[in-house]
Amino acid sequence: MCNAICECLKCPGKVLCCCCSCACKMLLSIVFSALLMVVVIGLIVYFTVFYHKDKNTDEVQKQVAQLAPIVKRSIRDYFSKEY
Repeated sequence: MCNAICECLKCPGKVLCCCCSCACKMLLSIVFSALLMVVVIGLIVYFTVFYHKDKNTDEVQKQVAQLAPIVKRSIRDYFSKEY
């Protein structure tokens, strides 16, 4: 009799353990996903705002002036293609 009661109590214990394990895995995956998003956003902000801060602005403007006609030409060529 005592053995039957023990077996009946094992089943809910296993279910509870399984649910806790699943909840723990889900919670950890949410935390790590949020952490990964924070790192990616931080890297984007760093490289767009702070990375080229000390560079000479004349040099940057020169590079932009050189690349602008190339970009305009490639965009014009892209849209003038007939498919």
